[in-house]
Amino acid sequence: MSIEKELELLKYQVYLLKKMVVNEEHPFFMYALDHNLDEKQVKMICKVLNVFSHRLSDDTDQNSNEYHQHVSEEDKQLYENFSISPADLTKDEKPSIKEFELLKEKIFSDSINSKYLLLSLKRQHIQPKVCDFLLEELESLS
Repeated sequence: MSIEKELELLKYQVYLLKKMVVNEEHPFFMYALDHNLDEKQVKMICKVLNVFSHRLSDDTDQNSNEYHQHVSEEDKQLYENFSISPADLTKDEKPSIKEFELLKEKIFSDSINSKYLLLSLKRQHIQPKVCDFLLEELESLS
């Protein structure tokens, strides 16, 4: 089978799989499929939200702070892929929609709508408090 035929078959199989999945159960995964997000982009946006969650919490536990400031070798490679400094991400201040937008631009090369990205993440229960915080800030700018 030629590469073109294999690619066409793969695209059709993805189309069929998307029809089988209930869109409301996995809205972020559907968003990732629809916008051709790769695994590294998905991991990085989830990592950003995880760090933002820690920064939003009132957790001043030293062990928790050390955990979030420790960067594994795998994470270092992930950060490097997007030219993101771990030190910038783990700073000791509340995150902002402006910071999220800057990171989003580094992670996704094409234009991704912040509102719809955050809504899909929230609906899939991926850091919903962080998503709400950023969505509220985004709405206040409108």
